[in-house]
Amino acid sequence: MHCYICRNAIEDGAFHYNDHGFQVCKPCFLNSGRCFICRFPGKKLVEVPGLGLECEFCRGNVIGQGDDLVEIIAPFFAYLSQFGHQPILHPDFAWTERTALREMQTAESLRQEEFIDDFLRYCYPVYYRAGAFHLLYRMTKSMFVVHGIVQFAAADLARRFGLDDLAGRSPFHTLARGWAHWVGFEAAKRLGYDLERRQLRKWPELGGQGEFQRFEKMAYFKKPKDMSAFLMANLNPLARKHLTGSDDLPLAKNGTS
Repeated sequence: MHCYICRNAIEDGAFHYNDHGFQVCKPCFLNSGRCFICRFPGKKLVEVPGLGLECEFCRGNVIGQGDDLVEIIAPFFAYLSQFGHQPILHPDFAWTERTALREMQTAESLRQEEFIDDFLRYCYPVYYRAGAFHLLYRMTKSMFVVHGIVQFAAADLARRFGLDDLAGRSPFHTLARGWAHWVGFEAAKRLGYDLERRQLRKWPELGGQGEFQRFEKMAYFKKPKDMSAFLMANLNPLARKHLTGSDDLPLAKNGTS
């Protein structure tokens, strides 16, 4: 086994970093620049303004402003319908600077992100607010798909209840947010996107997941249709109790906006 960077042999049992089918020795891992997206110390790192270094492996697997994002996400609308959601068929995607996207989701004072993991620990890279899906620059396609599913579910719920987004700490908000998070988590499991699945299991922190674990446990003994019915049966009374002016809203039903 040889180091991808320096080509020196890596002895059996020695610490090394493994990703993209290659191994990197400890000295190269510690002393080389690393990719903002995957942390891999590639050979052909390129500086992306406002983000950091990007390796040769991620560079070919990221979405950008020239990509047809609807074409990427639309095949998963049928999946969302299994959970009672009607996706926005003509979504407004807005590429958003990292600091602005973070401030939409948390008012906490956080240290500057060195890697994308540092951002994902507290915030979603796709976030629905006031009719638009705000996007973090330089996401991988798998990250966009999984987090896009989370936010399409969140957008549907927000629209049903006349909200800009699902931000908030009331029981209504944490239940709705936990459900949307679980729908994306379940998608990552079914698609075999193990990295995104592991990330969604623990992040975002600071309450971003809502009651995700409640739905994760429920999934062991309930079908998606029954879980969706449970969600709406509980969200409606919570909305009347916790949302300002909710008494004037029509009763939100399963699969309707």
